[in-house]
Amino acid sequence: MADIRGVGKPITYSEDNPVTEWVENFYKDRAALKREPRDQAERELLGRWLGFRGRSELEGIRGEATYAYCHYGADLDSEWRYILADHIRTESGHGWGYIRQGDLVDPSRDHSLPDPEFPAEHGLTTLTPQVNHAAVIERDFLSYLIGGNLWPYGHITSPTIQSICITTPKVLDFETRVVHAEERGHHDAALQKIHDYVWQLIERYGEEPIRRRIAEIDSLALNGGGRVVFNPPLRSFLQKHFQVPVENAAMFHEWRDYLYLNVLGFPPEPIHITTWPKEVPQPTAVAA
Repeated sequence: MADIRGVGKPITYSEDNPVTEWVENFYKDRAALKREPRDQAERELLGRWLGFRGRSELEGIRGEATYAYCHYGADLDSEWRYILADHIRTESGHGWGYIRQGDLVDPSRDHSLPDPEFPAEHGLTTLTPQVNHAAVIERDFLSYLIGGNLWPYGHITSPTIQSICITTPKVLDFETRVVHAEERGHHDAALQKIHDYVWQLIERYGEEPIRRRIAEIDSLALNGGGRVVFNPPLRSFLQKHFQVPVENAAMFHEWRDYLYLNVLGFPPEPIHITTWPKEVPQPTAVAA
């Protein structure tokens, strides 16, 4: 493997890797399970879920990037400002797109409006995951980069939210043509900048303290409920009503290793995720 340690060293991350290939095949295998809503009750549930997801993306992922843009100015050069602005634009488009898809599924409701009854009905009212996650990524820019959405754990965790079995051809087209394509593009564009930022910090403060800091951020974020597959209330809701998978978690540690080695240039510290799905054995954490 090429040595990528140091500011300006090109990362070795590539979309052509075994984990990404596994994910793409996993999506294809699940395609046969998808079906349209059978009745008005299912259309209403799907529409309200799409609205909930869209509003969550506008308020959450887009909000996190906006917070970083507005609060971490001392760490941002012009390219970072462009990347964050593009991230804000892209995630806003996804959030609004899901809301509009909800309107198409069930025109009887305006899915852009707050729907507090929906999370109350389905046990999604707990604020603990959101509060825990925000507490991590709002500490500093490094915490945002490692704990937030630009660090692409979503490439392997996203099937738990993307692979709902009740959907429509229009939703699937939107997810394939817009969400899936744009997520890969704008996430990957940030990875070289993340690498260089981490190595700038290492040059300033030393490798051991920065690696220890990254390990702490990663552990807090993964145990904070920011990823759906590791968020029990949301995961359970999607499993119950939309038969989503959690088997993708089995590839998570391999993907985590790949990201660290090919983006940062060093291996990750062992981690235990307390909210790991019980259906999938969690590998025993072993130090490299």
